[in-house]
Amino acid sequence: MTNWPLDADRLRAMYPGGRGDATARRFSRLWAAVFGWGLMPERWVTLEVPGRRSGKLTRFPLGMADLSGQWYLVPMLGEPCNWVQNVRAAGGRVTLRHRRPVPCRLVEVPVAERAPIIRRYLQKVPGARPHIPVGRHAPMADFEAIAPRYPVFRVSPVPDGRAGTALSQPPRKRHWWRWILAALAVLIVLVIVAAGAFIKLQPTLAPLALPAGAANAPAGPLDGTWHVATGSAAGFRVRESFLWFGNDAVGRTTAVTGTAVISGRQVTEASFRVDLEAITVNGKTQPQVARSLGTQTYPDATITLARPAALDPAFAAGATVSVTVDARLTLHGVSHQVTFPVSGRRDGSALQLTGTIPVAFSAWDITGPAGSLGSLADHGVAEFLLVLRQR
Repeated sequence: MTNWPLDADRLRAMYPGGRGDATARRFSRLWAAVFGWGLMPERWVTLEVPGRRSGKLTRFPLGMADLSGQWYLVPMLGEPCNWVQNVRAAGGRVTLRHRRPVPCRLVEVPVAERAPIIRRYLQKVPGARPHIPVGRHAPMADFEAIAPRYPVFRVSPVPDGRAGTALSQPPRKRHWWRWILAALAVLIVLVIVAAGAFIKLQPTLAPLALPAGAANAPAGPLDGTWHVATGSAAGFRVRESFLWFGNDAVGRTTAVTGTAVISGRQVTEASFRVDLEAITVNGKTQPQVARSLGTQTYPDATITLARPAALDPAFAAGATVSVTVDARLTLHGVSHQVTFPVSGRRDGSALQLTGTIPVAFSAWDITGPAGSLGSLADHGVAEFLLVLRQR
C-alpha cells in the first residue's frame, strides 16, 4: 500500500454524530493555538466563548468568510455545532483572537441571506468542504436549499480602541515578508508534529492471541467436526508511518465462519471465511479499507487447509502446542499458498487457535489509497483467533 491521507471520508469520520472525537479535539486545540497566535492570515481566528453548561472558556479554531467588506462565521457541522449553541447562550458576545483578543458581537443572519455567504465560506475554508453536502462551485439554488441547516453569523467588533478595528482594517504592510516566512516555517513544523501525533496517538489493538490465564481441563472427544463459535475474531495489522513517527493500523471483525475436522490426531480438513465488509478500524468502518480490499467485488477472504496438519499428542491432554500449517489464502480475488505457524489448546469443550499470516499486498493485487500525509507499508499480517466447538 502507498499513502494514507486524511481524505474526506476520514475527516467526516472524526465527527461522529456531529461531535468531534478524541483526534478531532487534539487537532482543534493545536489549530486554536496557531490561529490565536496570528500565525495564519487574518481570516483564521480562534473563537473564545463561555461554555453554556460549564461556564468555562471554550476555544474553537475557525475560518471566516468575507463578503462585501464584512466578516462572517459559518459552522461546518451545521445547526448542532457546539460553538453555535455556546454563542447563542452567550447572547452573541464572544472574543475572536488573532494575535490579540478582539471583543465581538455575533449576529445571526436571516436564512434568506445566507446562501452567498455559505458559498464564499466553502470557497475560502477548505477544511469545511467534506462536511457540507454542496460543492463550492454549485449553483446558488443548492446553497439556498441547505441554508436553513447552516447558521451564519455576522462578525461585529465591539468598539474598543485598537481592538475594535482589528478585524475590519486591512493589515499593515510593514515587514510582511518576515511574518510570512516565520509563519510558514512554524506552520511546517506544526503540520509535521500534528501529523506525527495523529499517527502516534491513535489507539492500537493488541495482537490477537490465546486468552490469558490457564485453560480449563479438556472435555469431550477431540475427533469430530469443529465449528467457529463466539469469541472468534480476525483482521489485519499494517505499519503506518510519517517521517520518524509510526504506529500500527489495525482492522478487526468478529464476522468469521467455518469448520475444521480432526481425526486421528490430525486436522484433516479446515476452511474459514472472513467477512471483509464487517472490518472496522478503531471501531469504525473505513471506506479507504473497503476500496483497497475491493469488498464490493470481493466481500470475503477465505483460508483453506492445503494438506493435513499433525497435532502433538500433548494437545489432546490440554497442552498448548504449535504447528506449521500449509493453506491457501484467497483475498481480493487472488489465491496463493501460504505457510504459517498456529498455536492452539483445548479449553473445556472448546478449541482455541491463533496465528498470523504475512501478506505482501502486491501478491494479492491490493493497492492502497493515494494521498500525501503518512504512508502504509506495502505488506502486513492477517491475524486470527478462532474459538471452535462441536455441535
